[in-house]
Order: sequence, then structure tokens, then C-alpha cells
Amino acid sequence: MTEADRPEGLSEDIIQDLACGRLLDLAELYAVGTLGTQGESAVDQFLRSARASLRGQFSLRVLQTREALTLAYGSLDAEPPPDLLREILAKLHPQIPTPDNTRAVSSQPDDANT
Repeated sequence: MTEADRPEGLSEDIIQDLACGRLLDLAELYAVGTLGTQGESAVDQFLRSARASLRGQFSLRVLQTREALTLAYGSLDAEPPPDLLREILAKLHPQIPTPDNTRAVSSQPDDANT
């Protein structure tokens, strides 16, 4: 969701939630980045003046949410297996040479060479 996709007044709702003492209810949304720039700024500003124990609880919930998502879905930054490209190319066109395949590449079908 981009900033433009967010409903009007969302940051005002977040400010209202913070004023009503619902900081911890926003921790999961904060953890996954769905509050938007203004919402996150409002939370960050609120945290600067919050009690240390409340900041700690919020930080813990954010950390636990991020860890749970990482365990459930893994890292999206994983590198593909080293042989993936070779395997895909071999399936798409068996005549394409690969590092362990020394067959010649033919750009024309065999019957076109006659």
C-alpha cells in the first residue's frame, strides 16, 4: 500500500489512537510498515515522550511481530539456487550449451539445414 492508497484521515486516526492510549495496538501495523510516513512519524514522536516501560513494550511487540513474520515466511532476500538458470535454460531449449553440457547450439531446426 502506497501513501496515495491510504484513506484520508488515517494519520488523524493514528493520532487519535495514540491520544486514547492505544499505542500497543499499533505495534503490529508499525512493524510491517502499514502506517505510512505520517503515521510512523506520529508514533515515533509519541514514543519520544512515552514512559520507558511503554517504549519497551512497544519495541518488544514490534520485534516479536517481525521475528514471527520472518519465521513464517522466511527472508524475501534469499538468493536463488546457483543452478537455477542452467536448469531453466536446459528445459526451455535442450540444445543451449550449459557449463556441463557441450552440445552444439543450433539456431535452425535440423531439417532446415538440408
